[in-house]
Amino acid sequence: MNKSILQAIRYILLFLLGAGSLFLSSGAFVDVHLAPKWYSTIFCGIVLMAVCLVFSLLHNADKEKKPSMAAFFCFIVSVLCTAQAVYGILQYAKILPSIGSFRITGSFDNPAGFAACLCAVFPTIFYVLVINRLGQSWFTAITATIIASAIFLSGSRSGMISLIIVSTVFSLYEYPKRRKIKLIMFFTVCLLFSTSYFLKKDSADGRLLIWRCSWEMVKEKPLFGHGYGGFKANYMNFQADYFTQNPDSEYAMLADNVNRPFNEYISLIINYGLVGLLVFLVFCRFLWRSFLRGRQEPLVRSAVFSLLSIAVFAAFSYPLTYPFVWIMVIFNIIIIIYKAKYSIKIPKKILLSAKLLAIPAIIYFGFTMYQRMNNEILWCRIANQSLAGKTEQMLPEYEKLHTALSDNELFLYNYTAELNVAKFYERSLEIGRKCERLWADYDLQMLMADNYEQLRQYEEAEQHYRKAAAMCPVKFMPLYRLVKLYNARGDKARALNLAKIILRKKIKIPSATIQSIKHEMYRVIEEAPKPQKSDNQPAIVPQERMMQELENTQIG
Repeated sequence: MNKSILQAIRYILLFLLGAGSLFLSSGAFVDVHLAPKWYSTIFCGIVLMAVCLVFSLLHNADKEKKPSMAAFFCFIVSVLCTAQAVYGILQYAKILPSIGSFRITGSFDNPAGFAACLCAVFPTIFYVLVINRLGQSWFTAITATIIASAIFLSGSRSGMISLIIVSTVFSLYEYPKRRKIKLIMFFTVCLLFSTSYFLKKDSADGRLLIWRCSWEMVKEKPLFGHGYGGFKANYMNFQADYFTQNPDSEYAMLADNVNRPFNEYISLIINYGLVGLLVFLVFCRFLWRSFLRGRQEPLVRSAVFSLLSIAVFAAFSYPLTYPFVWIMVIFNIIIIIYKAKYSIKIPKKILLSAKLLAIPAIIYFGFTMYQRMNNEILWCRIANQSLAGKTEQMLPEYEKLHTALSDNELFLYNYTAELNVAKFYERSLEIGRKCERLWADYDLQMLMADNYEQLRQYEEAEQHYRKAAAMCPVKFMPLYRLVKLYNARGDKARALNLAKIILRKKIKIPSATIQSIKHEMYRVIEEAPKPQKSDNQPAIVPQERMMQELENTQIG
């Protein structure tokens, strides 16, 4: 194949790789915003690797052309992220719609992914100016301003902190003799850190709770961790234990369902233990030594600042959830190691064999991912059919997908819920237990409890309701369902006591559901058996009696 054609294909694939990981969304998936981006990234990456392998087999490696390919990638991601930033700004101006209750999300489902991607590419903009060498500082200034404005407008504190710290380090490194810049940046960082806590105090305190419970997870398995997905599979159980032991905790009103620790380093330690952390630190040291060998290159410095931006963001959020951030991480690492110019000589026969073996491995991986994607698309179709009232007709389709998606906790939860709706409670419990091994979750506990309650296995139902209540103490529904459960099995005394607790329970966010629950608890108390009136005791109307009893009832 012609060399120029292969080169053009590589450039097109680089563009599609960046664009798909940033913008692609599709209603064909249950996860509308994230799954399409991942599959697009995987397939573009597979084709790109295959093309590069073919190119290297047909032509001698041309080292002088590699920087131009890297330069093109830097330019294209800068343009794409500028477009993403403009998209977010238009959402802020209410010209374009955003997702959910957030003002800015870009093509993501929340501001975290939007800000993480923009922060990852922000340092690359400076390299684009260097390689042009045309004095087009206006391009850098406009692009940097648009991206920085979008990050601040998104309200992402992680993004703001990352942006300021990277700008500070960049200024100190590139302009070490300018004291005014040092002072301005230093005070800016101090001001941002001191005010970021108070911008969203409840959110910040909530993260302190998460990190506190995460520490208990680390202490349980410090060496090798809980394994891949260990945080999601176990965290909420630890949060439930914490509130069981500390029922009066100040964090009770802040607790919610948690799937991520909002810190990638904590996630690393929880999943892979201190051994995983040690491997990560050794690699970071190797990367730093590689940077020192090639730091004269602007592209290498840009790569390090980009990694620094991601690293800072990772200390307060979850940027590695998004494929574009992974693309930037891998690209930056390759650039730093390649520019270090290590003299490693691999025999040609071994290198050729490795390339030839890589081709079928890539094809097999691509076929596997294609099957996985088709299964997820089919899941979305049958889930929509089930929502349209065809639950029982779709259960055989769910069963067919069960084997292929048995490692997907969201699919297992969805299947558990559909079986519950169709009143196949025992099978619902069976699938729910599989899901429980992968995902400790409040909603799953409520679903499991309902299955047990419908089967009249009241003790097991009570355990799950209590666990759900301990996971999220702010929730009213677990306690309400417990009152119904106690009444169903004739335990009026416990139902009455819990009804009093519900009436005294603080409300975080008022809603019609909570008001309805409270009114029903009033009726439970009013319908409870009345104690015999003494001759010397004046009559007490139901409402007065209830308030008197509430005064003497401690909240559990």
